Amino acid sequence: MLELNWLVADPSRERAYALTAQGQNGFGGLGIDLAAEKASRRRFAFACIDWSERCPHVGGVVGATILTSALKRKWVTPDLNTRALAVTQKGRREIQQHFGIAVNA
Repeated sequence: MLELNWLVADPSRERAYALTAQGQNGFGGLGIDLAAEKASRRRFAFACIDWSERCPHVGGVVGATILTSALKRKWVTPDLNTRALAVTQKGRREIQQHFGIAVNA
């Protein structure tokens, strides 16, 4: 999302991201309205270090909204015994199309 210029570093907050106009359009194209989410009391978007991979992912309202959308669209399915997600065939296609990221099976 940084490479797509949907999010940019927020200079006023450490490890925080701000939504760009391009991002608002991009998320809007996915049916995600983040403008309404900005009023949330929860942090909007920030770099959250993954406990297992030790690399950042998007946390906060943006991360939660993306997860909810991916689950509804059946891009990912949860493993019932862990916190892991499996990317579906549809998810691999859609993620490649919308974000330019190839997800291996």
